Amino acid sequence: MKKRLLILILMIIFIISSVTLFLILNYLDPYENKIMALSFLIITFLLTVSSFWSIILYFIKKIYFRWEVFLSNVLISFRQSLLFALFLLWIGIFFVIWTPIILSSSLLLIMLIFIELLIKNLEQ
Repeated sequence: MKKRLLILILMIIFIISSVTLFLILNYLDPYENKIMALSFLIITFLLTVSSFWSIILYFIKKIYFRWEVFLSNVLISFRQSLLFALFLLWIGIFFVIWTPIILSSSLLLIMLIFIELLIKNLEQ
């Protein structure tokens, strides 16, 4: 698979998931079917944020590595943006269940950084 095809797929995923997220927020009634509404909302939020940030991280890495980027950099950018999307989702969950947000989010951030370092170490 080529980098351009993967970036195109990520852009299509971003467009479709952001439109779906907008439609879910406007038209799905969470009082009628709460589990389905929350699961669709979480999935589309994760897809939207992770695809958007993976494209942004790819271009940042492209500038940083002086236009010499490989397919593995795109996949690593997607993994890092997925962890970022999970971080944002958990901050929202912490806010809903009334936990101390600063302490909980900092511990979650440290945990996700260690998970990323573990995965990066396993790749080598």
